[in-house]
Amino acid sequence: MKKCPKCGIQKPLVEFSRDKRAKDGRRSHCKSCIAQYRAQYRAENKEKIAKQNARYYEKNKEKIAEQRAQYYEENKEKIAEKSARYYEENKEKKVQYYKENKEKIARYRAENKEKIAERKARYREKRKAEQPSCVYQIKNLTNNKVYIGETTRGELRWKEHLKGLRGNYHKNSLLQEDFDKYGEEAFEWSVLKEFEDEDKNNLLLEEARSIQQHIDEGVELYNLALTIEQLKMLTEDK
Repeated sequence: MKKCPKCGIQKPLVEFSRDKRAKDGRRSHCKSCIAQYRAQYRAENKEKIAKQNARYYEKNKEKIAEQRAQYYEENKEKIAEKSARYYEENKEKKVQYYKENKEKIARYRAENKEKIAERKARYREKRKAEQPSCVYQIKNLTNNKVYIGETTRGELRWKEHLKGLRGNYHKNSLLQEDFDKYGEEAFEWSVLKEFEDEDKNNLLLEEARSIQQHIDEGVELYNLALTIEQLKMLTEDK
């Protein structure tokens, strides 16, 4: 047991943080008192702390970005699960907050329009950099029917497909019909070929090649037809 000089209460040693410099290996003040002191300090020094954090970030932003990227790569599934769980637990609270603070939110957005736009642009660039230009396929694992596509935004394109399919407004009626029939779990998205650049002609040509290859192999496709441009590319490619 140990007595905290701040609150004057006798507490078990586990209520005191470790400190190698102390004789008993524990800090003199208990965890609860230290937590209260820190909370009070933060409340009384908000501007000072904000300035210190801003200065530290400016000096170390590259290092911080690398650490964040590394943490994200090592904890993708954990982060996704946590985000999904948080959203489910707080979606009603979030909707209620927006209803009660419409004017406040609108005012903030109006006053910080450029800042918000820059933040969104950085986010889009970051997401885009993480997603490869590619030719991809969406495969129905139940009947092996395939949809071939091309994109400069990697897996983000698959999420767009899912959004349309879930909302029942996907442009490809055959794909929508089977999605409704077999369910989302029956479909698998995968990359057939990645490209380092974003040359649209290369993507369209490779998409046309993939479609023709699947046709030659007897694979049934959701793709309705090649475009005139793609047919011309295939003819010139021979």
